[in-house]
Amino acid sequence: MVQYKTVAGPVGLTITKNESYEDAVKQYAAIIDRETVGGWRLDCIQQIPVTKQGGCMDSLMGRPPVTVYFNMLVFRKES
Repeated sequence: MVQYKTVAGPVGLTITKNESYEDAVKQYAAIIDRETVGGWRLDCIQQIPVTKQGGCMDSLMGRPPVTVYFNMLVFRKES
């Protein structure tokens, strides 16, 4: 039997001018290292759109829904 779990990754990675791109990637590495304890293996990173509908006032003012993309890390484990 295969089990799956998902963990939200950072929406965006930001570094300062004194940091390298490798420093940004380490943020994902830290999540993967933390979540692979207990036999879990990273299966994929899936981008998931989440759209938030506005309220009545937003509609009246012509504001469109807002969509944010989340990076979900999908892990699997054989049991």
